[in-house]
Amino acid sequence: MTERPMTERPMTGRLSAGRLLAEPGRAPALRNAEVTMAGGRIAGIAGSGAAPRDGRIALPAAVNAHDHGYGVLPLALGGCDDALECWIASFLRLPLDPRLEAALAFGRMALSGIGATVHCHNSLAVDRLESEADGVARAAAEVGIRVAFSCPVRDRNPWIYGDQRDLLPYLDAADRAAMEAALAAAAPAHRQVEQVEEIAAAHESELFQVQYGPVGPQWCRDDTLARIAEASALHGRRVHMHLLESPRQRRWLDATYPQGIVRFLDDIGLLSPRLTVAHGVHLTEDECALLAERGITVAVNTSSNLRMRSGLAPVARFMQHGLRFGFGLDGAAHDDDQDWFRDLRLARRVHNGTGLEPALPPARLFDAALRDGFRAIDGSGDYGILEPGARADIVVLDYGAMTGGRLLGDPDEAADEAPDETEVLLTWAHGGHVRDLVVAGRPVVTAGRLAAFDLPGLERELARQARRAAAADPGRFARGRRRREAVRAYYADSGANSGADSGPDSGAGAGPSG
Repeated sequence: MTERPMTERPMTGRLSAGRLLAEPGRAPALRNAEVTMAGGRIAGIAGSGAAPRDGRIALPAAVNAHDHGYGVLPLALGGCDDALECWIASFLRLPLDPRLEAALAFGRMALSGIGATVHCHNSLAVDRLESEADGVARAAAEVGIRVAFSCPVRDRNPWIYGDQRDLLPYLDAADRAAMEAALAAAAPAHRQVEQVEEIAAAHESELFQVQYGPVGPQWCRDDTLARIAEASALHGRRVHMHLLESPRQRRWLDATYPQGIVRFLDDIGLLSPRLTVAHGVHLTEDECALLAERGITVAVNTSSNLRMRSGLAPVARFMQHGLRFGFGLDGAAHDDDQDWFRDLRLARRVHNGTGLEPALPPARLFDAALRDGFRAIDGSGDYGILEPGARADIVVLDYGAMTGGRLLGDPDEAADEAPDETEVLLTWAHGGHVRDLVVAGRPVVTAGRLAAFDLPGLERELARQARRAAAADPGRFARGRRRREAVRAYYADSGANSGADSGPDSGAGAGPSG
């Protein structure tokens, strides 16, 4: 691909839009806004109350608080919508260029208005993680969005929760042998943890943050989690971790940790404002209260949880206890299109309650989606308002295309007669309306196209790589399907696996290699 790194692209000194939602959900749109930028920050904002001069609307760039950066979509790799544990078993990775895959994923996000994302890297190949991190960092710089790179750590329960040998009777002889070989070759977790600071030293910058990424408490040994808690406190580094996503995780963790998994995480020092937990679908009242007290942020992934049959995050419970939350796509947007605006609309409708008053009004929705979602990136709580001194991260949408032919009146009439722009945005906006994206004052998307490279060309090249890799191992996808059905049969026979006979450190393994 031909690319133009963000550091070589000129700063954008001025941005204009007929409407500016400087504080979405809390303040009306400013008409005919002129935003000046310097040093990656907003230097000034001016506007007028006259009818908008153009059909563009600007607001703070979107934040994807949890994602995996898939270049090749999971369905193409065998990961059809299914119960989470079955999906994981069937979704097999291919050996692809990590820079190319990340650039494609980040490019799709940018085109949907996302200016910052948490990238939970999927590879568990310890010997390749540093080179893969290099590729992802280069891709992030080329596309130009902010990326928090979560370094994966996992050292138990690769296929099922509990003793991995319990799955063997459900596999044929060849698959049993492959599973036993993978378990024997498991990498020590201490090396996975050590690599985080090495990767940070090599690649960290204002736009590329590095985080500890214990994949989840059911996938990390107790001493590994404790090691990460200690390292996070020592280095002041953020941690990003899946937590209580599925009902099977809830049951196994309850049986394995009688004091409660959240209380255990607190006892080892992992609960702090540096921690973001993804999903939290099955958090209890008491757990929400404790997480809120410790300053944790939850990344809610509405579409993914629906697609993986995990349930819905208890957002009303989060708000009741003052637990901060943002929204992520998890690489599994509703239509597999990474469309942040469509998924925000779905989340609003799902979590807006049944009463006369909205449970998730626009002001609260955007506080979560922008301010608290950005906490998952770098821990700061000052994102989501466009004002002098704020980050110059701005997305511009085609408001005229959004409203064309749908409104009874003139969308450009006087402000007190026009429809509420925030409601229009939340009802009709989608990624196809994104025209421009500026991050740190530099152009990322211009006139609906990436500033760095041609996305269709990138997609064609990655597809060629993926087809070659798949052809080199023609049995890969059949193995994934067999493993998926073996996992399904195992959980069906074990009553969803209570975990009562499994200790907290049983069945360490590196996970399926495909």
